[in-house]
Amino acid sequence: MFRSSCLYVVLMVCAFTTGARASTITVGSGSNQAILLVDFSDGADYTFDVHFDGTTTGIGLFDVIEAGTTLTTNRQTFGSDVYIDGISFQGHSDSGYGGGDNWWHYWNKDIGQSDWAFASVGPSSRTVEDGFWDGWVYGNENAPVPEPSAIVILASGALLFIRRRWNHTA
Repeated sequence: MFRSSCLYVVLMVCAFTTGARASTITVGSGSNQAILLVDFSDGADYTFDVHFDGTTTGIGLFDVIEAGTTLTTNRQTFGSDVYIDGISFQGHSDSGYGGGDNWWHYWNKDIGQSDWAFASVGPSSRTVEDGFWDGWVYGNENAPVPEPSAIVILASGALLFIRRRWNHTA
């Protein structure tokens, strides 16, 4: 709970102090939060700060975003999982498998991980908890790169957490 509160405060500060790229879009409600990055093939990228209670799934993050914004997804069922086949938002849109790298690549970064990992399960099978990150990249097999404000959020949140632990032990 404290970690989420610190991240939220830092997120708000960063939203007002950084302007190099699109600001973070906050959606949903609840005591937990996860970050979802979407990188379109035309270079547009968006960072969503998704709030929820309990746990959710990778698809559940999109459900919250779609309920609170104009973002839309095309979903395909393959086996027992649901996959994202298309994403559209604010005039940017990529969909379908166009051969080669032209498809939506799904990446995850959980608490304690320093690097992104290509998803080992589909988005409807992934359990997302407080502090997790999901990333979607179309037409590029490289892991998503958080915008500068997201990096500041992570660093500031870590510093606040360390300071609080240090104050409790002193």
